[in-house]
Amino acid sequence: MPKKKTILVAPLHWGLGHATRCIPIIRLLLEHNFSVLLASDGAALLLLQKEFP
Repeated sequence: MPKKKTILVAPLHWGLGHATRCIPIIRLLLEHNFSVLLASDGAALLLLQKEFP
C-alpha cells in the first residue's frame, strides 16, 4: 500500500479570508486520503479547530 502523503496547510491569521478559503481545499485533500497538518494562530486557528476537530 502506498504511503499516505502529508500536506501542511498554514493560512495566515490576517482575518478569516485565508482560513475560510482553505476549508474546501482541506476537505478535498482529506477525501483523497491525504494526511493534512494544520498550522495557524488567532481567529484562523480557532476556525480551523472548529471545522476539523
